[in-house]
Amino acid sequence: MNRSTLLRAAVAAASVSLLAACGGNASADGEEKKPSSAGSTPSATAAFTVTHVGGPTAVLEVAGQRILIDPTFDAPKKYKSGMSKIKGPAFGPEKLGKIDAVLLSHDQHDDNLDGKGRELLKDMPVVFSTPGAHKRLGDHITPMKSWEERELKSAGSTIKVTAVPALHGPDGVDRGADGEVTGFVLSGKGVPTTYISGDNASVKVAKQVGDRIKKDIGAIDTAILFAGAARTPAILDNAPLTLTSKNAALVAKDLNPRKVVPIHTDSWDIYSEDIKSLVKAFKEQGVDGKLVDLEPAGEKKNLS
Repeated sequence: MNRSTLLRAAVAAASVSLLAACGGNASADGEEKKPSSAGSTPSATAAFTVTHVGGPTAVLEVAGQRILIDPTFDAPKKYKSGMSKIKGPAFGPEKLGKIDAVLLSHDQHDDNLDGKGRELLKDMPVVFSTPGAHKRLGDHITPMKSWEERELKSAGSTIKVTAVPALHGPDGVDRGADGEVTGFVLSGKGVPTTYISGDNASVKVAKQVGDRIKKDIGAIDTAILFAGAARTPAILDNAPLTLTSKNAALVAKDLNPRKVVPIHTDSWDIYSEDIKSLVKAFKEQGVDGKLVDLEPAGEKKNLS
């Protein structure tokens, strides 16, 4: 190897070291490689995590922002509605830390928004929910109709929030205002495309959402599915009001996300199916490898 070749090799090695120290990437010939700008897969640097608090409540950290889903923070108790909370949250609101936004699937039912959850909403910078929630709770709720889009902006990222349809009961049933509920999809540059089902019980509706998102935005990276097959004798003759374990597995199989985060299966007496039945159903459909183990509650889980 002559002196000129040695010099070029030394310069290339120095460039690699300098770029690495500054957080960049370089090839062996010293040429800097630009990071991918794809928005449907997890960022190589930004945290993408979920912390399950209990029931439908979870904290999602994505693209440098922290998003709270369906806040329920009451201690165990029985409600006027007849349902009971049988297990408290993994931690209280005082340990939440900074929250950039709340995604509230609906406000009508205690298992998705309890007393302490309602108090918490008033201190949140932005709360996205249904038009009905805006009417009932006030102007601190930003109403979103299905397929309406909003943006969550921070110094380092912009997350597009799309409201998507959800059916709070069996196909073909219209429960009126009591059944009004929404799901959400998060997307954007450096944002893993994430589907949050809300209290949807319909495989058909989830498939329609998935088909449109894949067409308009791209493949779904992560699905946060509300399962538990919630039932109450007073509504629709005890029909499931959220995804059964089998239907959650069918949704996962059809949408084919990289990861599935199962919530809404514990802490309330209205759930007729639990995480064990969910795991069994996912195994039967051959998609159990997608499931994220959220135990123990309160522990941050990596989704990258």
